[in-house]
Amino acid sequence: MVASGTFLAGDNPLADPVALFLIQALIIICISRVLAIGLGYLRQPFVIAEVIGGILLGPSVLSRSTAFKTTIFPTESLPRLSLVANIGLIFFLFLVGLELDPTTLVKKARHSAAISITGIALPFAAGVGVSKLIYDNLADQTVPFSSFFVFCGVAMSITAFPVLARILTELKLLASPVGQVTLAAAAVDDGVAWCLLILVVALINNPSDSVRAVYVFLTVLAWGLFLYFGVRPVLIRLVNRNAGSDGISSASMLAIFVVILGSSWFTQAVGVHAIFGGFLAGLICPHHHGFAVKLTEKIEDFVTILLLPLYFAYSGLNTDIGSLSDGTAWAYVLLVIVVACGGKVIGCTIAARIGGFNWRESLAVGFLMNSKGLVELIVLNLGYTAGVINQKIFTIFVCMALVTTFITTPICSLIYPPRFYMKYNRRNGAGGDTQHDQLSTIGGGDIEKGGADAADHKMVGGAAQHMNVMLVLTGMSSVPPLMALTQMFQSSPSSLSIFGLRLIKLTQRASTYLMAANEGETLRADPVINVFRTFGQLNRVGVHTLVNVVPSEDFPENIREASSESSAHLLVLPWQQHPASKDSCLNDRFVKETVDNAPCSIAVIVDRGFGVASTDLMIPGAAVPGQNQHVFVPIFGTADDCEALRFVSNIAAHPGLSVTIFDLRLTVATAAGAPAAAAAIAELDSAGGSHATLKISTDSATTAANNDQFSALLRLLTTTSANITVQDASAQSADAANAISLRAATSFGRKDLVVLSHDAYTTNSDIRRWADEICESSCAIVRKHASRSLSDEHVPGSPKAQ
Repeated sequence: MVASGTFLAGDNPLADPVALFLIQALIIICISRVLAIGLGYLRQPFVIAEVIGGILLGPSVLSRSTAFKTTIFPTESLPRLSLVANIGLIFFLFLVGLELDPTTLVKKARHSAAISITGIALPFAAGVGVSKLIYDNLADQTVPFSSFFVFCGVAMSITAFPVLARILTELKLLASPVGQVTLAAAAVDDGVAWCLLILVVALINNPSDSVRAVYVFLTVLAWGLFLYFGVRPVLIRLVNRNAGSDGISSASMLAIFVVILGSSWFTQAVGVHAIFGGFLAGLICPHHHGFAVKLTEKIEDFVTILLLPLYFAYSGLNTDIGSLSDGTAWAYVLLVIVVACGGKVIGCTIAARIGGFNWRESLAVGFLMNSKGLVELIVLNLGYTAGVINQKIFTIFVCMALVTTFITTPICSLIYPPRFYMKYNRRNGAGGDTQHDQLSTIGGGDIEKGGADAADHKMVGGAAQHMNVMLVLTGMSSVPPLMALTQMFQSSPSSLSIFGLRLIKLTQRASTYLMAANEGETLRADPVINVFRTFGQLNRVGVHTLVNVVPSEDFPENIREASSESSAHLLVLPWQQHPASKDSCLNDRFVKETVDNAPCSIAVIVDRGFGVASTDLMIPGAAVPGQNQHVFVPIFGTADDCEALRFVSNIAAHPGLSVTIFDLRLTVATAAGAPAAAAAIAELDSAGGSHATLKISTDSATTAANNDQFSALLRLLTTTSANITVQDASAQSADAANAISLRAATSFGRKDLVVLSHDAYTTNSDIRRWADEICESSCAIVRKHASRSLSDEHVPGSPKAQ
């Protein structure tokens, strides 16, 4: 028997409220995401797509069709949609409050007070001035003018802090003085605007009793103080109790939800909207131990992907562009846009100019502060729901919010292009919030305090052989191979500084913006940095840690700049090859761009388990991890091969490590032996497998000219380290070469390392195929930089290093 109310029974499934809500949510989310993809090419934030999507669904476009409106958005379904949308808005305002850490807000307010005050006062005054004209001609005369002009003033003075943070990141201004001051001023503006909005809603809900409205306002402020001084300490204790755990305890989550719902109920009950309670709950949440970031990560996707678009769709259903049906209405639209832009841009620009910025920077501050975004839409919906503005005025102000937000990115790109601020970003971490830390020095007894004074440390004692190595930490998976490599570097007698660059992908998620905005908290709380920091302290390894929170497309540029600023001689980039994939690391855009733009020599580590020792191969009682690890280095005589040897020389002293160098240099006398020599590589880990011949194209004249240098370097390596052996495979027969490789293959596994020159890897398809598809060990692909590279001075025991 088929249940009634389904299409299988011949009934309309949308008659069921649950089915109707689900199809509404599906349509809203899909339309907003499709629009976001298109507007992303115009560098517009998601909120623009969500608002436009709501307008398209409303009476301006799709709901003009009676069939569409009665089927998908019937009038009786709107209260249910509004209820869910407002619940989403409560949690979204909680996230907005969570981004505004009160302690950071107070600290930054000192540096941006003039811009904040001017950015509120002048637009508010302009809004009050134009409100009389709008009230007399468009507004409902039953609404008290006092409520109307205060509402207009607040609507004109809003700066959308969440949207502004995303625009600053898109423009790569977040770390610049312009970005920092603007963000601080916008945060203060938002706080003041929400306080004014509470007063506005209190006046609207108490039109005949202004004294009661003041009491309501003071009650909400008192509630905020209670939350801060009474509830916040309890939350801090909960956070500190679970500081050692990776996530958030269920008790902490329960406490947070109780605070959100309780605070929202209170503000709704006293006569203002429930969203203010959610905002206050977020404002008093502690940021200790990365709690704010972890909490945001738990709930932001559900709120921003599912619930928030419902709110903007509901807002769009109240927006009717068709109500602006004459020239007078569009004249009011233009007037509101001009007044809103003029008040913000002029006021903030003058304040920034007085504060010491030049005119170009001051104009950028002014237009950035002019971004309205989703906060403006929330304010307008509050006014519309309360009846202080009608649909026509609501539509006029929605147009203003869209225009002011849409023009921010292109105008700022025009008046303040990257060439004016990238120089600053190069000094302070391009495109994101860059924090520095410094750990112990090799051979030292004391742990050094945190600081960015890497330049003072990188030439210890003025020794010419001092080497700086930059390690790129892209995630927890990159930590084990880099730990193993760092410990091997530690065994080198050379003076060494290790720089660990932690790259965190900046996305549209609010949690990543919290990471970028919270000074020092990301560096202290990031698990990858903490693991590497602990490793450095336990092993007395000199590690300077840096953190960049930037978009993934900016990773290569940030690596280049950090390596240059650290005067690195060698950059180490780990890359994890998926077990089911045989793809080349150089097919990865990130790896290829990093290799091509590296300011120094680079080693790409294709990690297949490097540094993870097999228990059956460990020497009994061995105290050093990585016993019985092998490093294989085939060399052909190129400049990259020479760099690979210098790289290996600095890890060869590690206890339990054996290094085998296959000398495969092609000379006139031994050219005939080249196939046999190359077969040795092909057979390194495939006993009984194919005997494919490998060849590499080399310039014979160049190779011959470098032979003396290679010979001297090989003699030095074998005499200074007992762990290094050189196999002269170039003059042997095929059978002998295969015998060497088969003997080596018996102990050749995932924990071992093959070091290849970039020349050999890129110029010969057979070698590349072997490294990508056949070899089971990790591979290091080394490329020498023309001007900044390792030299013989970095080879332990070299006379030049004395």
